[in-house]
Amino acid sequence: MAPISPMRLAITGLGLVSTIGYDVVSACASLRAGITRPSPLDFYVASSENLSVEAVMGHPMTGVTDGFAGLGLYVHLASLALQDLLTYGRLDATDTRFWRDTALWVGTSHPRVAEAEDGEALQRLLGARLCAELVRREGLAISPDHQRLVPQGHTSVLSAVAKAAEALAHGRVRRALVLGVDSLVGEDELQWLAFHRRLKTPERPVGLMPGEAAAALLLESEAEARRRQAVPAGFVTAVEVLEPPREIRDEPPGLLLAHAIEATAAQAPRIHTIYGDLNGEEWRARQWGTALVRFSQHPPFQGVRQSWPATSLGDTGAASGAIHLALACRTFLRNPASGDTALVWSQADSGAVASALVRRANVNTNT
Repeated sequence: MAPISPMRLAITGLGLVSTIGYDVVSACASLRAGITRPSPLDFYVASSENLSVEAVMGHPMTGVTDGFAGLGLYVHLASLALQDLLTYGRLDATDTRFWRDTALWVGTSHPRVAEAEDGEALQRLLGARLCAELVRREGLAISPDHQRLVPQGHTSVLSAVAKAAEALAHGRVRRALVLGVDSLVGEDELQWLAFHRRLKTPERPVGLMPGEAAAALLLESEAEARRRQAVPAGFVTAVEVLEPPREIRDEPPGLLLAHAIEATAAQAPRIHTIYGDLNGEEWRARQWGTALVRFSQHPPFQGVRQSWPATSLGDTGAASGAIHLALACRTFLRNPASGDTALVWSQADSGAVASALVRRANVNTNT
């Protein structure tokens, strides 16, 4: 999917719930400070070193998601992020006219369960009810025709941003609400991750630490934001989503990711910070490292800073793209020395890649 040009989408609402902050302001402040709160999960693996079993470490939202699973968990987490967005953007959930002109995209991952039939059943349930239950719970007048699930894992949010840009450009809606929600800390998810040897354990130091989170963004045209006197937190000025070739083994490592990043950054004289979803897995590090070699000598990337939120949050799956965009915007607002442009990239387990360019809004705020 090629970037929409010209593009200048104002990000006028942010919401985030995570293990290191239950709202976007405190969570992003914690991310900038490098705060992390890992804890043992109720999942044990064998340790040959001392002939015992040890708990896998992760990033569960203890006290927030306890007792929730499946559809209920996703609705609960997404609702918390949406409530934070309403507060941050000073939006009225009962404003029928506002929400009728808004489209909703919710990014998720395909269920991580051992039995394929169980996964398909849960996926159908999420597709049929997640968006509708979220809208009903918050009382938003978003039309069912404007509700979409995007089950594309790590690339879900950036894919949704690309779809939102197209919808806004063609006047189908006036604004877009994009959410990402995911949890990797449930029993089924942990068993699936362990079976596929993806967990970081005492026996396997190269692997991911599972997390859970939800994040939300409100996007609209610059003209619409100005009309209603909304204060942008940043602007998305380019987005690129690429699917892998059918024979992915024939694709050199990192080439597709490099293409997405280079296309997104084509119009930027300088990229100050890159936010990506490195999570401790070797294959992701290899993809990123080889991609970086391909473009690191290009002028826009000289001296670029790199930020990996999974260091603090664990792997947050489909929520990661929205977290990265929110963190980029909040860093612009809170740190004038952080530069004017940031690049966000994501890579799904399927091999699909996505990248977005975010620019400072150049407004003074003490938020």
